Amino acid sequence: MVKGMRVIEKLAVFGPRSIEDLYKETGISRSSIYRIMRTLEDLGYVIRKRNEAEDIWKLDLKFLSLSSHILSRVDLKTEIEDILIKLADDTKEIVQLGVLYEGKVLILDVIQRYKSLVSVAQVGELLDINICAAGLVLGAYLKEEELDLLLKKIELPKHTKFTITDPNRLKAELKKVKMRGYSFDNQYYAIAHRCIGAPVFDYTGRVIAAINISGHMKTISDEKIEELAEIVKQRAKEASIKMGYDEKK
Repeated sequence: MVKGMRVIEKLAVFGPRSIEDLYKETGISRSSIYRIMRTLEDLGYVIRKRNEAEDIWKLDLKFLSLSSHILSRVDLKTEIEDILIKLADDTKEIVQLGVLYEGKVLILDVIQRYKSLVSVAQVGELLDINICAAGLVLGAYLKEEELDLLLKKIELPKHTKFTITDPNRLKAELKKVKMRGYSFDNQYYAIAHRCIGAPVFDYTGRVIAAINISGHMKTISDEKIEELAEIVKQRAKEASIKMGYDEKK
């Protein structure tokens, strides 16, 4: 959360700034600052004014409701974006980064480097946990009492005939997800749409996000599920290590 907080602090204290201004004032690399600002812009927390010479960024009033929870996720995106790109290149599928926010999955990043037969939720969108691989992962690693409380508070909408809408069935599926270390959305979100997701852990061993690939069942075929799942798990593990996770502890 440190980088995001430092950038936000400068905007709050000094007002509208350029990337160059923020670079000089924080010492954070220009590329990192740009990624932080783009994420905050996508989420509606900063506004960019385009000048002839350079873009100027300022805080939106919506920022007043911004929590440290979201700021920490902004830094997460900045730190692991290179791994998300590698996963896209590994699988030739769309890659998404999701976090749990107010009982739903907030899409924090989307990497699409190759043509796809499917469309996916974009940055800033909120998805119900039962319709996406990221949601299944994030639900699977909640404590039992946390999951029970969440399921009492949220709805489980039906998007397709395959969507799991029964809380008991969903809990059974989440146990399988945790046991094998990855989730598989088999047309829960849309017909012919499949996703495979895996958890990202922080230095405390807590799951802070989920990485998933999204594609058509022609490319995420039955024969390729296990192979693709191992790739997603490996990249998620690399992301976890980058966030300070030590699986030996």
